[in-house]
Amino acid sequence: MPVSYFAPENVEKFRALLQTAKRAAVVTHHNPDGDAIGTSLALAQALKRLEIDTTIIVPNPFPEFLHWMEGVKDILIYKHGHALPKQLLSEADLLFCVDLNALSRMDALGKFIDTLSAPRVMIDHHLQPELKDFTIAFSDPGACSSAETLYHLIKDLDLLPHLDRTIAESIYTGIMTDTNGFRHNCSRPEVFYIIAELLQYGIDKDKIYSAVYNSYSDNRMRLLGYALNKMVVLPEYRTAYIALTKEEIASFHFQPGDTEGFVNYPLQIKDIVFSVFMSENQENIRISFRSRGRFSVNEFARRHFDGGGHLNAAGGISRLTVEEAVANFLQSIKQYKDELAAV
Repeated sequence: MPVSYFAPENVEKFRALLQTAKRAAVVTHHNPDGDAIGTSLALAQALKRLEIDTTIIVPNPFPEFLHWMEGVKDILIYKHGHALPKQLLSEADLLFCVDLNALSRMDALGKFIDTLSAPRVMIDHHLQPELKDFTIAFSDPGACSSAETLYHLIKDLDLLPHLDRTIAESIYTGIMTDTNGFRHNCSRPEVFYIIAELLQYGIDKDKIYSAVYNSYSDNRMRLLGYALNKMVVLPEYRTAYIALTKEEIASFHFQPGDTEGFVNYPLQIKDIVFSVFMSENQENIRISFRSRGRFSVNEFARRHFDGGGHLNAAGGISRLTVEEAVANFLQSIKQYKDELAAV
């Protein structure tokens, strides 16, 4: 396993910041997922071992299937007009931005953080990081998850003696969820060395898997059935897409996280290499992209839907109606017909 993925000068600069910090805040992206919450919890727990008072603040509620994790009850939701999150952020000596590559991915929370003077440390694995937004960037686009990036950072800082079952459990959850149960983005063999090391701390991998993937509501399962029934297959483009309006989603008593993973299902269809899932909310349309092979959904999302991510997993947004967003997608995909056929 490589000794370090990070520039030594960044590690030393970060080490110096840790030695003087008394208070820290950890923030992550809008609609936090398992990697965002797992990495945030692991980082907060590690900082507390160093006697740094640490608070996690997220832009909006996160999925119920992550609420079993130790420390999750102390996470604060950032809401406009609520004084406590702003006070804690303003008092922090260090600001940690995890599982995001730009402040814009936190919406209003990111705008507030941009007004603060405390050093900002990014811990992430997405492509094309906006380095100007951060004081120090620990970015490893080759990592399967931000949790993996954090693990390597803990190792580089010689903090492994502070790693315990609770931190190992949070890191494992981040890696497991961002790889969809180790099925995607696990090309680097050291990922499995990390998993082997985490298991030595006594975590129960089967219990974690069940807590995340076997705890859905019946409404979520019915929504999935409805979404798959609405799926449109475009065989000439080796593509399938699903688009849901906010009224359709609300009719199934939607809770945060209920549509998690929906975008992966169309890729189970023979010869489909590109999958798109659109879900409307009160502000815009959130779009998830997944692909197989060398078709870059990161480039597609950046070019057409103000987004980005990884080669085979990315996200974007649209501020049109659902019908207009679908029409825009169908127009955009025409120029990729030959590229998709070659995957």
